[in-house]
Amino acid sequence: MDKMRALVFHEPGNIRMEHIPIPHVKEPDDVLLKIKAVGICGSDVKIIEGKHHYKPHTVLGHEFCGEIVEVGSHVKHMKVGDRVAVDNNIRCGFCDFCRMGLTSQCVDIKTSALGVMRDGGYAEYTLVPEKQCFVLPDDIDDVLATQVETLATVVNGMNTLLMLPYDYVLILGFGPIGYLFAQFAKNIAAKVAVTEIDPFRISVARECGLTVWNPKEVDVVEKITEFTYGRKADIVVEATGNALEQALKCVTPGGKVLPFGMDSSIQATVVPNEVTRWATKILGLYLGQNTMVPSIRIYKENRINMKPFFTKVITLEEGLGAFDSLGLDINTLNHHPKSAMKIVMQP
Repeated sequence: MDKMRALVFHEPGNIRMEHIPIPHVKEPDDVLLKIKAVGICGSDVKIIEGKHHYKPHTVLGHEFCGEIVEVGSHVKHMKVGDRVAVDNNIRCGFCDFCRMGLTSQCVDIKTSALGVMRDGGYAEYTLVPEKQCFVLPDDIDDVLATQVETLATVVNGMNTLLMLPYDYVLILGFGPIGYLFAQFAKNIAAKVAVTEIDPFRISVARECGLTVWNPKEVDVVEKITEFTYGRKADIVVEATGNALEQALKCVTPGGKVLPFGMDSSIQATVVPNEVTRWATKILGLYLGQNTMVPSIRIYKENRINMKPFFTKVITLEEGLGAFDSLGLDINTLNHHPKSAMKIVMQP
């Protein structure tokens, strides 16, 4: 049986390069992808730490694109040779949430997500249901195409926020998600500031022309109050998963807080009366919501600056070392300063 290289996650702290059988079409709606490129996501780092749900003995990697090399008997809309981006979150289409238009709350996502609960893109090949594939235009190269699903989650957030040209916006955390929100805010809002503690990512924010504050060095509440002439932010995007309490202190009365970052190890204390008294709108959402096609359009038309986003492109064999660049020692699970924003692997 032919084999391929893959980075297989077994348990927290245990991910390794292995040679495993190349998968082949099993279900009538399957397509087999030859992976062109795959991004390393912050949630992959959290899986390795044990701070995100996971399935042992799984090929990680949910930010990927590929070329279709084999199709199932019921595949009608995709064909061999198509280059596609992938929405890794497989919805059932039949639960009440799906049938009421809330597909990102589908009960099956937690058990079926590609690269989390099913084998994903940290490999040379992977199986994907046809409905998860989106044909890519030639204008979008393989590296950028890894970020279609990532951008789709942010577009869902933007659809929910309804950001306006007179809004003052604060984004807490300038990782890849904070970066994408900041690019939209630069295009739309009156003023935007970001926070970040990592020196490398602070430098990227400055390269993007953004106002950036390190919360370990300054009082962010004081800074956003001064920045907005005493008003505070109309919109606060919490993109770290651990700063909801700070977000609520930085938002103006009647403003919006979007808790977007995810970290299941974090708890927060909220005073409900403060939310009620100041009419704070806390907006919950999850993943993308029919936003893959809009994301492809945004990239095709070069609507956001992605040049500083990608730090480096590496081989699959170099993948284990990439986590060190993203601030995690996979042997000890200790954190240290980062030296990358986004790293993409090409098998």
